[in-house]
Amino acid sequence: MEYLLPLKELFEIHSDPVNAEGARAYMRGISGFYGLGSPLRRQLVKEFLVKAGQPAKEQLEEIIHFAWEQPQREWQYAAMEMAARFASVGDEKLLSLAEFMITNKSWWDTVDFVAPNMAGIILKKNPALRNPVTEKWLQSGNLWLMRSALLFQLRYKKETDQELLFRLCAELSDHKDFFIRKAIGWSLREYSKWNPASVLEFVGSHALSPLSRREALKRIQRQER
Repeated sequence: MEYLLPLKELFEIHSDPVNAEGARAYMRGISGFYGLGSPLRRQLVKEFLVKAGQPAKEQLEEIIHFAWEQPQREWQYAAMEMAARFASVGDEKLLSLAEFMITNKSWWDTVDFVAPNMAGIILKKNPALRNPVTEKWLQSGNLWLMRSALLFQLRYKKETDQELLFRLCAELSDHKDFFIRKAIGWSLREYSKWNPASVLEFVGSHALSPLSRREALKRIQRQER
């Protein structure tokens, strides 16, 4: 994609093979890397955007697909952060792009950004979509969409849809995968900042895995000491 060629040049100039190998090992070999730390990567993207200008919303799909075709993980990070800037407009059509990012080259690093920072913001602007979309994600059988259903409300704070959150946690409570069990605990722990009594009651009345339970109660137990 011609628009992104200057960014590609910046990434290549600042690449670090030693850091790249360390990142690849840390991420269990899921991807190649340029070896750019997050602060440097974001600075390079910022420099690029100053010169090239912000992308138009109509360019997002091409940008995301281009980035997801590249072997270096930094491309996925840069593209999802660009796309997230458009989430606040609440355009439900962007949900399909969020789902693409969640279900392709999937790992916790991209999914855990896209779920709350893109899909979550869009669904906050379109509350009528929350139940049908999360139900679709649960029924998909895709691990990362199911994790996203649990995590999309992480930034909602007091506006969290408690009924939906608790229902999703209950429906997935017997799931065997680590990433689902961890997400149950994480979502409940985050909500416990705003409603600890309800989280405590939910955990006490449901058969959660030890991991989910431990993660859910971390903040409450810490405050009790």
